[in-house]
Amino acid sequence: MAFLRALVLSYFAAGLAAQELQPRAYLPTPVGLNYFGFSYSNNRGGLLFDPSLPVDDASVNANIVTAAFGQTLGVLGRTTQILMIFPYVRANLKGRVAGSQADAYRSGLGDAVFRYSMNLYGAPAMDLKEFAGYRQRTVVGASVTVTAPIGQYDPVRLVNIGTNRWAVKPEIGVSRAVGKWTLEGAAGVWLFTENNQFSGALLRTQDPLGSLQAHVVRVLPLRTWLAGDLSFYTGGRSQVNRQDNSDYLGNSRLGATIGIALGRRQSVKISYFKGAVTRVGGDISSIGVSYNIIWLGGR
Repeated sequence: MAFLRALVLSYFAAGLAAQELQPRAYLPTPVGLNYFGFSYSNNRGGLLFDPSLPVDDASVNANIVTAAFGQTLGVLGRTTQILMIFPYVRANLKGRVAGSQADAYRSGLGDAVFRYSMNLYGAPAMDLKEFAGYRQRTVVGASVTVTAPIGQYDPVRLVNIGTNRWAVKPEIGVSRAVGKWTLEGAAGVWLFTENNQFSGALLRTQDPLGSLQAHVVRVLPLRTWLAGDLSFYTGGRSQVNRQDNSDYLGNSRLGATIGIALGRRQSVKISYFKGAVTRVGGDISSIGVSYNIIWLGGR
């Protein structure tokens, strides 16, 4: 049973969030645009848990369903977006401790994610009429993503989904349109608060985790687009009771995303990501699909 205590799903969830790829994150949109969507993803692969826990050959098969709501605003004359994401997780985990095989299952709410972004250059706040005549060139934006610890977490339980800590990611991004192509890049850093109930009553802290993203987007006929995605993240060494762990991260992910319009107000997005280089951490592959509804305020 000691293995089950080591299978803290929050470690997987936090790692997955850090590796997330987001093409078109700074795409200009008209003020008053509302967004609501559901998504499903299957995530599976090998995991490396905290080195203070004696876990070997750990793997996960997790299904995550999310509900998301977003809105575009005009703040100080610039295009601004807010986004809220609420996930529900069902996961099967397995591995070995001291040569013994064990399994674990958990389902429940994950930590909520809130994102605030503003395009600082190249995308002023526009109504629908102004946006119809807008042609993107270079856009520079900034965002702050906050992960709130509202997910399922109980230090006396054997497996947890929530992380029991806050995480904040400031980021700056650039998007450059060239004909039907768009080149995108973003750089950010995850900052973590303490978890003082790790594996019972231990104190777990983590160094900042740097994140880089790059995307090449091609606009296709019928309001469809295709993106090739690459991310790299580095840092994030953890400590348990102030003792450093040997888990400095230096991993990358490759992926592809396709967006398909379904009429004027609906769309579907399909994505696939795979760990390409894994120095330390989880070699996770992920396939997901989302269904989105878009409408303007009052329409």
